[in-house]
Amino acid sequence: MKSFNINRQLITSTVKPNKEIEETAAAEGAFVYHGVKHGHSYLSQQCITNVLKTIFSSSSAIAKSMSCERTKCNSIAVNVLAPYFTQKVLTEVKEAYFYSIMFDASNKGNTKFFPVCVQYFSKIGVKKGCIIDLIDDADESATNIFENLMTVIKKSGLPFDGLTSIGADNTNVNMGNNHSVYTLFNNEIENLFKGKLS
Repeated sequence: MKSFNINRQLITSTVKPNKEIEETAAAEGAFVYHGVKHGHSYLSQQCITNVLKTIFSSSSAIAKSMSCERTKCNSIAVNVLAPYFTQKVLTEVKEAYFYSIMFDASNKGNTKFFPVCVQYFSKIGVKKGCIIDLIDDADESATNIFENLMTVIKKSGLPFDGLTSIGADNTNVNMGNNHSVYTLFNNEIENLFKGKLS
């Protein structure tokens, strides 16, 4: 029991956050955000971090303690920034109420992905192509794509009656006149616009 108390004291005394740790975390988050926004690879960000450490080693404690290797950059982007900005976009869409959904199949190796994008009017103008979800499903049938999109809409909490149009490639599965993703949505929502991606 004595060792438990000693270990507990050690853990609580060493994990206390301080200003330098918080500033370093904020700098790393801003650094990764900037890299993602401008399309920099995680490898180049790792290299830039090493350069910054060298340049500012004598003047900045934050630069010295920054560590943005590839896996950490990926983790910050996927686990911190992506959920925050996705939630921010969904909140804006709910405030705008009316929106359009776009989707397209994409192959990555032997995996089939369906990125689901939303477009809407916000207080500051039209927002284009904000990805709200990424569906991993090999089944490209109209019914399955429709069910996946319905799941995304429900999971995101978007108002179903606010959907004004869907956009996709002009294939029979997506935009055909008989049994397609468009006709399945049009059966649920009257006067749904058909948008074709080029």
